[in-house]
Amino acid sequence: MKRLAIPCLLLSTCLLLAANATQAKQGEGTGAEAFAQLEQLLPTPGDARTASGAPGPEYWQQRADYVIRVELDDAKQRLIGSETITYQNLSPHALTYLWVQLEQNRFRPDSDDMLTARAPNFEEFPYRALEQLLSRRDFEGGFDIQKVVDGDGEPLSHRIVKTMMRIDLPEPLASGESFVFQIDWENNIIDGIASRARGGYEYFEEDDNYIYEIAQWYPRVAAYTDYDGWVNKQFLGRGEFTLELGDYRLEITVPGDHIVTATGVLQNTDEVLTATQRERLEVAETAAKSWRISTTVMTNSTSRLTITPGIRSFSRG
Repeated sequence: MKRLAIPCLLLSTCLLLAANATQAKQGEGTGAEAFAQLEQLLPTPGDARTASGAPGPEYWQQRADYVIRVELDDAKQRLIGSETITYQNLSPHALTYLWVQLEQNRFRPDSDDMLTARAPNFEEFPYRALEQLLSRRDFEGGFDIQKVVDGDGEPLSHRIVKTMMRIDLPEPLASGESFVFQIDWENNIIDGIASRARGGYEYFEEDDNYIYEIAQWYPRVAAYTDYDGWVNKQFLGRGEFTLELGDYRLEITVPGDHIVTATGVLQNTDEVLTATQRERLEVAETAAKSWRISTTVMTNSTSRLTITPGIRSFSRG
């Protein structure tokens, strides 16, 4: 009888290996995984979040309000910015540090986005793929953090970890309290066409000018949630992050021949719009169709737009 135990054990092992190989071949979302129960994936229900996923009686969410001043250097394709953030701790926990997202750092050569990129298929290697690799290799990207200080201008201890920055607070931020801090930064804007990035600039040789459409262009406070704590994973260039709710007051300084499109409520219309453009803006606020507020304007001056939260959108030239 003992002699039968070894073959049976070997047979069981072979069957187990075969089953694992079959399951691995099937991949995720097939076989038993297709019928997995959701409670294995969802956070444990509690007073903050019910079993249905809806907010519970003790639900909370953090808040971050921004005052941002940014200038576009059209000659160097560069942003120079400064922001003041008021962070409200509405959680029941005392926080000793804050995490800030620095997504532009994905364009640094040592970023996880670069280090985890797959090698190209050299059997079919189009010029666009080569152009993308060369543009990323030569581009000096990422945030150049100039200053991190509190509301009184005192330097704050901080550490940059690729696309994330941890700011150590002078003292724990108790539940219900707020903390004000300022970040100054500069960064080069990537060639969005050559690099095939989600945002950047595009150069028009026939007109000798640029158009800018930039994503994740300013340092942003990471989310702190009841189910994950700090959401401080590295940014790989794909996907999106949850952000805290808040109000934004934004001042954008651009060359006078640029057209700015934005959402919000324009505050200094008399300074940046002509009388005709102001009339168009007033009509557009209640119009059933889209209106173009401005036409092409050529000037050597610069314009500063001030935008506050609101549901209106506008274009300015």
